[in-house]
Amino acid sequence: MKKPKARARLKPPRRVSVLSSASAVLLLLAAGQTTATALPAHKANWTPPAASYAASAPVHTTVTMDDGVKIAVEVVYPTDPTTGARASGPFPVLLTQNPYGAQRSDPADSGTYFVQRGYIYVASAIRGTGDSGGQVDWFGSRQGKDGANLVDWAAHTLSGSNGKVGLDGCSYLGVNQWFTAAAVGKNSALKAITPFCTDSDFYNDLTADGGIPTPFVAGIAQAEPRGPEDDPATDPQSVTIAQQATGGSRSYDDAYWQSLDVQKLMPKIVANNIPALTEAGWNDLFPGGNLGAYVAAQNAYHHRPLTKPITSGEAVTGRYQAIVGPWTHGEHVNEETLQAIRLEWFDTWLKNAPTGMANTSTPLHLFENGANTWVDSAAWPLSSDAKTYYLGDGSLTPGKPKTQGSDSLAWSAATAANTLTYTTAPLTKAALLNGPTDVTLYAKSTTPEAELSAKLSIVAPDGTVTKQADGILLGSQRALDTGESWYGSNGSLLKPSHPFTQASQRPVTPSQTTRYDISLLSNFTRIPAGYRIQISVNSQPPADFHSPVAPTPQELANLAGGVYTMEHSPQAASFVNLPLTTPSSATPSRDNWGPSS
Repeated sequence: MKKPKARARLKPPRRVSVLSSASAVLLLLAAGQTTATALPAHKANWTPPAASYAASAPVHTTVTMDDGVKIAVEVVYPTDPTTGARASGPFPVLLTQNPYGAQRSDPADSGTYFVQRGYIYVASAIRGTGDSGGQVDWFGSRQGKDGANLVDWAAHTLSGSNGKVGLDGCSYLGVNQWFTAAAVGKNSALKAITPFCTDSDFYNDLTADGGIPTPFVAGIAQAEPRGPEDDPATDPQSVTIAQQATGGSRSYDDAYWQSLDVQKLMPKIVANNIPALTEAGWNDLFPGGNLGAYVAAQNAYHHRPLTKPITSGEAVTGRYQAIVGPWTHGEHVNEETLQAIRLEWFDTWLKNAPTGMANTSTPLHLFENGANTWVDSAAWPLSSDAKTYYLGDGSLTPGKPKTQGSDSLAWSAATAANTLTYTTAPLTKAALLNGPTDVTLYAKSTTPEAELSAKLSIVAPDGTVTKQADGILLGSQRALDTGESWYGSNGSLLKPSHPFTQASQRPVTPSQTTRYDISLLSNFTRIPAGYRIQISVNSQPPADFHSPVAPTPQELANLAGGVYTMEHSPQAASFVNLPLTTPSSATPSRDNWGPSS
C-alpha cells in the first residue's frame, strides 16, 4: 500500500509559520505553474478535439461593476495558427476570477488549452487586488455580484462572444465560482461551472478546525497583491482576520460564516440551473473538501435536506458531479487528463456537444486508495455500515473494557507532550474505509478548556503506518447537533456535527468526566487482510495534521497547564466508530478520472 504524498502545506514545528507555505502553494497554482503530462482522456467514447487555434496576446481592459468599481480583466482570443489573425467566431467564453493579481496568460496554463479549442478566455483580478479597484473581502455576496456582472459583460458586451459563459479555476479561483453561480439569477448566460480544488463549508473546512480558528485567511491575505484602492488595514477581509485572532464574532461559526457556507448556496445554484463539476484530493488542504458540495447539490436538486448523506438507491443527477483523487492541493489540475475532463464538461453545456457526460447514474468519482482504482458511485458514503471499537490498554477491541483503565495527556503551548496509541488486532478479511469517522473520548481535564485531536491510521504487517484521516475538537465546543450529524445503519455516530457558535459554547468542568465527539475527515481506502487499524490521540495536532490551528488568547489562557485523563472503563468506555464496509460495495469505474498518484 502506497504511503500518501506529503500535503500541499509543509508542516513546520510551530503552528503559525505555515502561512507563507500555504500562500505560496495557492499563488503558484493561481499563476498556472504546473507541469503538463500527456495522458489519455477519461472516457473511451469521447476524445478531446485537437487544438484548432492559436492564442492571441492578452487584451487588457476594465469592466465597471454595479457600484462603480472597475475590475481589471485580460482577454485571450482564438487566432488563426498561420496568420495570427483573430478567428471569426463567435465563441463561448470561459471566465476565471483571480485574487493573486497574476493574469492567466502563461502559454502553459489551462486558459490557452481552452482557447486553442474554441473558447475565449477571460481572467479577472477580484476587487481590491492587482489592478482592480475596491476593497478586498473574503468571498461573499459582493464577489458573487462582481462575478455576475462579469458574466453579463462577457455574454453581451465582449467582442466575439456567442453569449454563453462558463467558469473555470482552482482553489480560490474555484470557490468563488459558487458565489457567482448563486448570484446570476435564473435564465442567465452562465451555463456551467468547474469549481476545482474547493471546499464546502469555510468555517469547518479551512478557517477553523474543531471550533479553533486557523491562520488560513491571514495567509491568503499575505499572498494577495493589493489594488490601488485597497487598504489592508481597513478592508473587509482584515475584519475577519482580526476577529479570528482576538476571539471576536468570526472566531465562531456566526452568521458571517453561515453566509459563506457553499452548501447553503446550493438551492440558489440549482434554481439558477447551473451545472457543476467539482474536484478535490484526498491529500488536499482540506481532504475531500468537495464532498459536502456534492451532497448538498444533489440534495438541493431533489428537494432533500441539504446535508443529509446520500444513501444507496436515492435519486441523483448528472448535472452535479464530483471527482476526489489521490492528490495534494491543485496537483495535476492543469495537466491533460483533468483539462480534457473540464473541456468535455464545457463542451457538453456550452457547445451542446453529444458527449453523454451528463447522462450518468453515478456522478461521484472516487479514487480508492489501496486498490489504486477509480470507483463511480451515486451514494456518499457508499454504505452506511459501521463498526465500533473500544479503546483499552493500547488496544482497540470490539468489546467494551471490563476493568478500570485510563491514560493521561498533558497540554503544552509548544507541542503535544505525548501521544496515546490504540491498535486493533490484524483484520481477518479486507475492509473498505468509506466516509467520515467518529472518535468519542471520555476524559477529565484539570482546566476549564480542553484540546483533543485524533488520527486514524492503518498499520501494515511490516509495521508501516499510513495516515488516513484526522480531526480535532475544542472541549468547550463539544455540544452535539444530532440533526446535522451522520449515523450508521446500526445507529452509531459517524460524523459528529457541532454548532461551534458562541451560544453553544460551555466551559469544561474541571475533574468531571466529559464526553467529546471528534469528527475525523472522510477517506476512501481498501484495507487488506492482515493490516491493523490504529487511533492516535494527542492534546494538540500532531506534526502531520492536515491544518494548523491558532487558538485565541482566551482559549490559550484556558488551556494552559491542562492535564487530561482519558477513560477506558466500563462506565466511561471511549470508542471509535469506523465506516467499514466490504470492498465489493465499490464498483470500479470504466473511465480514467485522473492520474493515480
